[in-house]
Amino acid sequence: MGSIMRRGTRQLPFREEQMKQVFDTNLIDFAVRHGFEIEKGDKNTVHVKHSGGLYLFRHGRGYFQFAGGKSGNIIQFVQEYMGIRDFKDAVEFILGCHAYEQTEHYVPVAEKRAKGELILPEKDKGCSQTLAYLTRTRGIDHEIVRSMMEQEKIYQAVTHRNGYTFRNCAFVGYDENGKARYCALRAPGKGSKFRQDVENSDKTYGFCMEGSSNRVYEFEAPIDAMSHATLCKLHGIDWREDHRVAEGCLSDKALSRYLKLHPEVDEIVFCYDNDVDGKDARGQPHNHGQVQAGLSAEAFATAGYKVYIQTSQGKDFNEDLMVFRGMMEQKQGSFSMGEVEPECL
Repeated sequence: MGSIMRRGTRQLPFREEQMKQVFDTNLIDFAVRHGFEIEKGDKNTVHVKHSGGLYLFRHGRGYFQFAGGKSGNIIQFVQEYMGIRDFKDAVEFILGCHAYEQTEHYVPVAEKRAKGELILPEKDKGCSQTLAYLTRTRGIDHEIVRSMMEQEKIYQAVTHRNGYTFRNCAFVGYDENGKARYCALRAPGKGSKFRQDVENSDKTYGFCMEGSSNRVYEFEAPIDAMSHATLCKLHGIDWREDHRVAEGCLSDKALSRYLKLHPEVDEIVFCYDNDVDGKDARGQPHNHGQVQAGLSAEAFATAGYKVYIQTSQGKDFNEDLMVFRGMMEQKQGSFSMGEVEPECL
């Protein structure tokens, strides 16, 4: 999970029985206990929902990520997908979980049930990590980030678990009555892969940036939507003019709901990721984002909308933004992405 602050210490090295406990911990049970959702994979694996190609082996002893062909054990899972990079901290975090109690059992795929009430994570007293991550690490324009914070669509969330404090960027989607219905968390660290939807989130209410034109741009992630807006601003285009919707996954359900609330929109630009290194479940090349863009464009064109597909040069529009920032820096000699203000809203 996001950035961490450790409370307490444990003497190293770990005892043999402690390390046995760690490697006897069932990874699927462990993942579910810490908020990851699983669904059917194949006879040997289960799939982690909203993760792309992340699969956990049914025997509970490891994982495999199709993107890049990476695999690992439970310690590497905690380091890669929960943001606890230090080996000692990762081991201690696993030792604080009770998933090891049934080492040959894993949590079955649950039947779909009605969603309960969404409870947003606690808002942190500060927001410096979120601001620094979005404006410096991700290169998003400071005005755009502050605007989203003012609308309470972004904030710095804080949670406490197993003696750790986790801080994450929270991206919120609201319904037509201003009620929060969706919240996605992402660790504010360049190397962390932690991302997770808060329990009872409804993805049909996406992260939205309202505009005033008849055009909407659709993205997989909030960071890409804001990166696209930043690129527009850097090219002298009013970023507030057009609408932007982020699905939080490969879908167009949030877009469908948004269009019902904005009948003035009749033009859609699909801006899904350019997964040039993507692979399907069989390990064959598969550009997930662009395949979905084609399917969605065809469906909405049939429904009477003007549709376009805008493909990023790199993997996504944030990568394009960072490349453009680098080019500007080389050309101008120096470039500031804006100072991070210490106070928060």
